[in-house]
Amino acid sequence: MKTVFAYIMHWSVIAAGHFKFLRPVIRKGNDIIASLAYKTYLKHGEAGWDKFWIPAMTKFGEIRAPYIKKVMNIDVNDPAQIGRFHDFEDPIFGVTGHWEMTEDGHPLRVETGCELCDHIMKITNGKGCPAFCEKVVYALEMGTGTAMNDTYYVEIDGLLAGGDDSCRFIHKLKTTNTSSSSEA
Repeated sequence: MKTVFAYIMHWSVIAAGHFKFLRPVIRKGNDIIASLAYKTYLKHGEAGWDKFWIPAMTKFGEIRAPYIKKVMNIDVNDPAQIGRFHDFEDPIFGVTGHWEMTEDGHPLRVETGCELCDHIMKITNGKGCPAFCEKVVYALEMGTGTAMNDTYYVEIDGLLAGGDDSCRFIHKLKTTNTSSSSEA
């Protein structure tokens, strides 16, 4: 079921990339997914996502990576290039943002608006649920990035769903010297 879900997500996002009139449908679908995941969270905590949501989103990332790599002409040895999956998905998902660099030279995606985060804030009565992005969205991003380069990783440094003024995703590659440092 997870794989079927992942393929449905993948093909629907591709369709919405080609046909803009489908984007509101995708965004409503994302709202439904977030609502279902939040209900799971209320009942079982973060561990409730382990059986379906995290593996399904990881699989979605793995499935979509080759397509995004091809259409975006991504250099898989550059974390800034790998992170360009945001540039592919953000217009489809209703996310606004821009690119910056961290002080130590890593590519940083700053997302200043997100329809899904707006929905999360609505269904939580303004409390937010940063764990959704920290776990479920993170699984999608890691699934996508590591399918392109197994040394890729992303760090989250701020979330709209947690009340921050932006979501901040730092894209990195592990170096061969140590797994704790990275190259830009």
